[in-house]
Amino acid sequence: HWMSKVGREIMLLAIAVWTWACAGEGEPAPNITTNLTENISAAAAMQSQLGSSNVSNTLEASMASGQQQRTQAPRLRGSVARTAAPGADTEFPLRQLNGAGASAAMELRACADKEQCLLLVDNFLSSMPHQTVNQLVQTFGHVATGGGGPCGHFCELVPQCDGTTCRYDVYDNAVAAIYLTHRGKLQEARNILDTFSGMLYNGGQLNLLYAAYASSGTPIDWNIDTGNNAWVGMAYAHFAAASGEACYAAVGRSLLRRLATEAQCKDTLGGFMARLPRGKGKYRATEHNIDMYALARMLGDTDVQAQAGGFVRQMYGIDTQHPDSYATGTMGDSECDDRMNDLSPVAADTQFWNLLSDADPEPARKRASLASVLRPSSEGGLLEEDQDILGDGARLLGVRFTNMGSGAQWENTASATMGMGYYLSVFGDEDAKLNEDLKSMENSLLHLLQEYGSVLASVRGGNFDAWRNGNTDPNYPGGSDTGLGWTYLRYPHTAATAWTGLMILEGNPFAPPQKPVPAADAPLPSGCPAGNP
Repeated sequence: HWMSKVGREIMLLAIAVWTWACAGEGEPAPNITTNLTENISAAAAMQSQLGSSNVSNTLEASMASGQQQRTQAPRLRGSVARTAAPGADTEFPLRQLNGAGASAAMELRACADKEQCLLLVDNFLSSMPHQTVNQLVQTFGHVATGGGGPCGHFCELVPQCDGTTCRYDVYDNAVAAIYLTHRGKLQEARNILDTFSGMLYNGGQLNLLYAAYASSGTPIDWNIDTGNNAWVGMAYAHFAAASGEACYAAVGRSLLRRLATEAQCKDTLGGFMARLPRGKGKYRATEHNIDMYALARMLGDTDVQAQAGGFVRQMYGIDTQHPDSYATGTMGDSECDDRMNDLSPVAADTQFWNLLSDADPEPARKRASLASVLRPSSEGGLLEEDQDILGDGARLLGVRFTNMGSGAQWENTASATMGMGYYLSVFGDEDAKLNEDLKSMENSLLHLLQEYGSVLASVRGGNFDAWRNGNTDPNYPGGSDTGLGWTYLRYPHTAATAWTGLMILEGNPFAPPQKPVPAADAPLPSGCPAGNP
């Protein structure tokens, strides 16, 4: 009902293009990049014939986001490629959630086309502060336009850090390196990975990475997490496949062996503990096992893949409070604790990363998990509509970090859209609400990218004190609360922006690379540090 005649005609054209692109299971994928230009021209021609001054969106037929066993992969379904007349706004539908009072249709701005969107991601990553001696990218950027709001002390959003306290998170940089690899910017990706190599092999022997480092390269967050290091291994695997350089694959394999040895649990639940060294972190997290599953799958380690995947599958429905979701993990009072905490939250990454990784291949479980979390937050789901009152006032649809949190967190929203799109591409679910939510979430991310030149961690105002002390003004609560003891404030965010770039590229970070990863017995060049396990 919200679409104009032109919009309906353009949509019919897009559906026809999509049908053509997806026709014939097992047939070679068409050259989507080439055909996108033709589709844009056809849409513009139709708009001209119908006499409208506003060109509606043309959906780009989706490309494969990663190959399984190097066969033709399913194509993601989504609307990440936008076309519009230069400088024109484009209308997208947004659902009403939580009685927010938003109109059924409102204007969201997006970049003119796919390449313009990607250039915004590229420019953000290149312009972010980098370490003084190394090449890691700072986790959070400068205060966004609009700041924290006009509520006095609780809205004084100062620069996120000074030179000595700025965080350079390992996870954020791993995601950025995977994006840069998929984007074809191999030198920029190499700079990040070579920095990791220097940290991993500082002293000659392999040392697992801490969670975050300062600008000087010294640790600033001393936790050693299995998942963070697995993400680094995934970045090495993607880069090795793209470049053909065996040394990077060898480093990834060394990381996987070290993680599997130190973190493995040998009881019936199996899987791997989340925090190291062994004995410090005694719990098992589903998210970390998803990461281990993906890394092992990329590198052909079927034993580790089976152990991690088995744990993930057993986490479905084990939480009696949330029987249709994957539990966050176990308790941690004893090593490889197998007890469950019924009070633990439902985490977004646990649900959506499982979709992207295929750690649990059961379709019925995937569908039930999606149905459970894709409900409004007022009904216990993760969907949250936030209004960017400090920006242009747009109402944006995203997901909460957990069901105990509040406010959309945009890194998780980007990965959620990819998980939803992958699910739709594989299982062909025609659920109208699922498709509508997917489009609205994609549109919201693209709007943020266009509005700020990056994707913010949160659009909610307020500062850390507002979150910690409970600001009485609900418009400025102190960012998006995770429900886990920290919050994301209104800063440009490296992980959120890089994930959005992967969404646009349809580059599934959990999928095996399309090109083969160099074999384990491939000769290593002189100076490759991975000769030391």
